[in-house]
Amino acid sequence: MKRLLPLVILSSALLASHAIATTGDHIYVQASKGSFNDAAITKLFEQQPALKAEVDFSGTPLNTFMQADLNDALAFSAVENSTINGRLVQATVEALQQYKVVGVKAFITTPIEMCVLMNSKDVKAKRSIALIASHPAALKQIDSWKQTLNAKELAVPEGTAAAAQRVSNGEMPDGTAAIGACVLEKVYPNLVVVEQGVQDNKNNKTSFLLMDVEKRVSPIGEADARKELEAAIKQGQKL
Repeated sequence: MKRLLPLVILSSALLASHAIATTGDHIYVQASKGSFNDAAITKLFEQQPALKAEVDFSGTPLNTFMQADLNDALAFSAVENSTINGRLVQATVEALQQYKVVGVKAFITTPIEMCVLMNSKDVKAKRSIALIASHPAALKQIDSWKQTLNAKELAVPEGTAAAAQRVSNGEMPDGTAAIGACVLEKVYPNLVVVEQGVQDNKNNKTSFLLMDVEKRVSPIGEADARKELEAAIKQGQKL
């Protein structure tokens, strides 16, 4: 964690940290390069250049929090999505059962546009989509578009970027399409965006927090973790 004043209660610590803490030179970001998280942190840096720092993509929220705490850095994670029942990102809630927020540095909400990406060889060969690969959550958000195809699905728990990388590397069957952020086309050289905006909810938005976190002495229950995350989001919205 970035060292701040001692934590008394969550709300007071968040206020105090915003007033006195400065951003470190390193941020651990949930997910991987080319993910929606990557696009969100890039947008945050554009909006608030003073926050810009080196980033290290860290996979799950739990690992992101752990790395930030161990390396005296900040954590950037998705916290809320407009399409989720209850809105809070469950993986982040679970991470907060083991780690606590001691400071909120920034809050950002970005639209989530699902793009369809294929290997350039498949595009040149004009192959039809036979397999759709992406993170399970992304696959659940493209039902209307999927109905227009006769394609199988492959869940890639590692994330949308991982699915896209495999398609780019030719590690998937011919005719495989990855679902993810359009920026993946720039991250992996063999990818081509063949369709944009295929998500069911055209108002799909995800919110992210840039946070200072630390390991709890003892884990807390899910209900308490959800309350703490909601409090952190409210604080972030005031920044």
